[in-house]
Amino acid sequence: MAQIRVMGDADEVAAVLEVLLPFVQASTAVVASAPRELGMRGEGRRVVFELLPAPDAPVTVEQAGPAVRTPRGRLPKPS
Repeated sequence: MAQIRVMGDADEVAAVLEVLLPFVQASTAVVASAPRELGMRGEGRRVVFELLPAPDAPVTVEQAGPAVRTPRGRLPKPS
């Protein structure tokens, strides 16, 4: 997994992320994680996110079998 870290002055980091994140999120070649703010020892800002190559085919998740229902309310008292 590759990691992109944007560090620097808070205004500069905000400006770079404003351009970079939509570009990365629109890409069909990579999948990006949500950006995370990291702490800094001094002034400024540090934001990091991970990139993974996009899968070759679209990924879908389907449930096998009927939906499972769980009872609502109180559980029966033990005998």
